[in-house]
Amino acid sequence: MSIGIRKFGWLRTPSAWQQAETWRARRASFVESSISASDIVNATFAQAATDQGKGLAKLATQAAVKRVQAEAKSKIDATIAGIDSVKLDMKI
Repeated sequence: MSIGIRKFGWLRTPSAWQQAETWRARRASFVESSISASDIVNATFAQAATDQGKGLAKLATQAAVKRVQAEAKSKIDATIAGIDSVKLDMKI
């Protein structure tokens, strides 16, 4: 009894040209998906930078509004205090 390699011939092996074409198609598909993923990442980072800028501008605006309101309130309080002191002087 001899031991040998049996080939059943069930699967047809592709030619070298077919293997190269399949490899090129897979590589092209991989490159396309990589570029698409890269574009998505770039867009996400760009949007994050834009959102950060908008957030900083909003915070700066809120701080400026609070500062202006505080200054206006102090001027109004000073004016009211001056008016009250004039009223007190008139009563005397």
